[in-house]
Amino acid sequence: MTRRMLFASEISESIDATVAAEEVCQRIHERLSGSRCDMACVFASISYPVRWPELIDVIHQRLKPGLLIGCSGSGIIGPGKECEWVPALGIVAASLPDVRLFPFVVDPDELELSCPGGFWVDKIGPSPAMEPVFLLFADPHTCDPVRLVQALNSTYPQRPIIGGLVSGGHAAGQNFLFINRQVHRTGAVGLAMTGDVVMDAVVSQGCRPVGRPYVVTSAEENVVVQLGGRQAVAVLHEVLCSLSVEDRQLAQEGSIFSGLAVNEMRHVFATGDFLIRHIVGIDPDAGAIALADHVQIGQTLQFHIRDAATSRNELRRRLTQAIARPGQAAPCGALLFSCTGRGKAFYGVAHQDVKTIQTIGGKELPIGGFFCNGEIGPIGCTNFLHGYTACLGLFRPRGCSSRSKSERSFCKTPDVTGDT
Repeated sequence: MTRRMLFASEISESIDATVAAEEVCQRIHERLSGSRCDMACVFASISYPVRWPELIDVIHQRLKPGLLIGCSGSGIIGPGKECEWVPALGIVAASLPDVRLFPFVVDPDELELSCPGGFWVDKIGPSPAMEPVFLLFADPHTCDPVRLVQALNSTYPQRPIIGGLVSGGHAAGQNFLFINRQVHRTGAVGLAMTGDVVMDAVVSQGCRPVGRPYVVTSAEENVVVQLGGRQAVAVLHEVLCSLSVEDRQLAQEGSIFSGLAVNEMRHVFATGDFLIRHIVGIDPDAGAIALADHVQIGQTLQFHIRDAATSRNELRRRLTQAIARPGQAAPCGALLFSCTGRGKAFYGVAHQDVKTIQTIGGKELPIGGFFCNGEIGPIGCTNFLHGYTACLGLFRPRGCSSRSKSERSFCKTPDVTGDT
């Protein structure tokens, strides 16, 4: 009997980590219906007072996965649930016929000395011509995630990466990364997948543009001095004064962001055309604004407002576009990496992002993930580290799509990204 791609996901809120693992593995085993478990993505709450290698051994004994990858987190996501700052363990398992898996571990010192190109091909395994898709989990206290993502972007151009920065720990050594039977406290773990697999990436930044776009006319590193020949602070003040009372209140509460245009060739910019970045400082004397990213003269910048309704609607719209592509089968499974700044505190009610995804993708869509201290996903042709974002990977076999290779290129659509 020919095997087919099959995903299964479960979550347990048992206060005993071993019991949670036993429960989840049992239900995963039943859902896989005898199919081999080629991959198990494991996400466990940092709240568990557990010996992590022993917990991982339990999962290996019960599921016997060909590959295990995952991490700890402050919040764990599973079917219909987002469990924040409470004990929880979730697993997304998959049977992946005709898919090759290339796990890798990134040591912080190794990353510091590395350079893009052959080093990463030798380390990870697949060549760029094999068109891999990536999962990536990194510890924010010991790993430079921006450098790592840029290295993978340069080595594997136009290949989507989905993942996030581990959350919950407040210092180096307090977070945990899982790869097979190993448990790491530093660096990053990742997985390249090649063969009969497509990963469509949906990145929802949850912001809407306000005011109008401006060209950066003076800047140094991450500091914007002038926009359109005027002091950046004066432009920001003008935009704030033009807002509605409701939006001005959001801005005062810290929901005003900058957006840097991803594609400068556009004549008209809209939601989704910008890489959203924090405003980390203002210098009234110099009239300058500091952003959480480097800025170049000539870039287009537009201010953005973040609110719950925009976040919910953007995720719904982008996901609908991803699933409704002509000639494309429904996804078999999904991985969701959501910012710790989303969730119940942001929406006012719990489980909003995962319920939105399963409402559109189907209540039976296997899904899991964790809350991140930074999310990894592509905008346009390039992968970035994000904040306050939901990054979703939708998986399906390559052979189920009738689209041509050029149509499958994740650079071809402005709103939804996917593998070639």
